[in-house]
Amino acid sequence: MNQELNPQIEQALDELAELVCQSLQSEGETLVERQDGLLKTLVMSGHTWKSERTVVEEIERRVKDRCGEQAMHRGGALTALTARLGEKLQSIQRWESKSPSDDHPSKPANISSATDA
Repeated sequence: MNQELNPQIEQALDELAELVCQSLQSEGETLVERQDGLLKTLVMSGHTWKSERTVVEEIERRVKDRCGEQAMHRGGALTALTARLGEKLQSIQRWESKSPSDDHPSKPANISSATDA
């Protein structure tokens, strides 16, 4: 456990690791349902600059600690699941870092604010 990480980041990483373990054991699709919220928590909490490990590395490490034998026998599935989580995390990071002015310039709220009247 990294001592620099706050409890919110630790909890999100633990929940993601548990969901990946459940997915490896084929106990439902909870990972797909909950991954966005947990990954967004990591982005908003600043995990990418607070930890020396990537999210993918940290989740893989935690999954191997939690469900070691299952993770060993299903290494390819584990890699695929964590790679998808990493891609989703990058997508969320891009979305959150994009400023509204990147796409369209801001417009006046109403006519009176656009004129001198």
